[in-house]
Amino acid sequence: MEVDPSAMTEAGTAGTAGVDLGPGALIGKYRLDRVLGTGGMGVVWAAFDPDLERPVAIKVLRSIDSVATLRTRLLREARAMARLKHPNILTVYDVGTDRNRDYIAMELIDGADLDGWLASKPPRPEILAALFAAGRGLAAAHDAGLIHRDLKPHNILRGRDGSVYVTDFGLARGQIEDGGDVVQHGRAATAAAATSGVHGRTPDAVLDSPLTQTGVLIGTPAYMAPEQFAGRAPDPRSDQFAFCVTAWEALTGARPFVGKTLDELRLAAAAGVRGDGGLPPRLCSVVARGLAPAPEDRWPHMRALLHELEAAIALPPPRPRRSRVPAVIAATAIATAAVVIGISRLPGSSARSAAGATGACAPASEAFGSAWSAERRRAVVARHKSDSMLIPVTAILEEARRDWLKTYETACALPDSAARHEKLACLFDARDDIQEATGELAHDDSEISLSMVIPLTPQIAGCKH
Repeated sequence: MEVDPSAMTEAGTAGTAGVDLGPGALIGKYRLDRVLGTGGMGVVWAAFDPDLERPVAIKVLRSIDSVATLRTRLLREARAMARLKHPNILTVYDVGTDRNRDYIAMELIDGADLDGWLASKPPRPEILAALFAAGRGLAAAHDAGLIHRDLKPHNILRGRDGSVYVTDFGLARGQIEDGGDVVQHGRAATAAAATSGVHGRTPDAVLDSPLTQTGVLIGTPAYMAPEQFAGRAPDPRSDQFAFCVTAWEALTGARPFVGKTLDELRLAAAAGVRGDGGLPPRLCSVVARGLAPAPEDRWPHMRALLHELEAAIALPPPRPRRSRVPAVIAATAIATAAVVIGISRLPGSSARSAAGATGACAPASEAFGSAWSAERRRAVVARHKSDSMLIPVTAILEEARRDWLKTYETACALPDSAARHEKLACLFDARDDIQEATGELAHDDSEISLSMVIPLTPQIAGCKH
């Protein structure tokens, strides 16, 4: 299903959807094909650009009698997004007005919003890669002096090819004014509504709905920082808070703050994180700092947060193991394992037959060898240090190494049997694929992409069965 993520931003200020438009109608030069969804500011269509002969997404302001504030916000979104030239920010092609209707022509992505994608329970390395990509897009916006103000899973899109985009900049501008009425609006129907929810989470009508005031969207409560609840103008650290709520939710399946009412949610966010949600301690510490109630206690900027996240998931070099068996037995085991590993690398030989030839297992780190060693990692980082894909690719490789070592040790603990040999053979094949991928990445003329490493973790998972 083709989904435009900007259809997911909601406010309660738009009027009835454009009843005078339908499939086949023209707006500007674009032919409207089908509705992708409705959002706070407009209806989003899949459309066709006849000049460049390409599909596009068109956001059209919902009411023909567009009030000035809505038109200003629509154009502000378009200009903000058009200024941001970054691979993790949705591309804006065109802005125009036709029959008193403002519209934005945007890139049409074949994929789903992050909420819908997470419902399919993707592996953690892919989730981390998506979060890093969204974080880089948000950091680029901050570098350009722009604040998102309503970051949430609905405003992050993941394409089927693994590409990730942040969208809907400019829609959440504004702050609560003293004495003004704050109104909460129900969730708008969207093209992706059937898949909304994280890890099967049912959307919460109270906390997922946006807050508006006098026609201005001020944020989505479940992702709002305490300063936004207090009516202060959001800044990049408010976006950081929303990013960390999104990250916590994506990695644990639940939000860090809970409450049945807006006031309960506000108090929970003001009290800070409780518990670790099952996250590893260092990873939890990094995300929790981004969720600090006081903006000055959070990371100084998004790039610092991303750097610490990368360090938190990086695998430290394995420690040498002390032998607990007599030296002659250890030497025999190591020699036998070396034969197994060596045979598995011979051209035309089968790792499966090698694993089946003996019941001996080398230590996991030795069996894994140099497939993703500290030396190989340094070579890849040196080769691709300026590439935006480096962080998610190395994150996936670190996770693949951890999974391989754990799965290998589990397989080695099984009684000697054909099933055990099958698992080991599968793991040796996976190890060789990792070594091939990292060797290619370390080569001087190599290019880096997620497609090179994303299959590795599922391949290792397949060896468990």
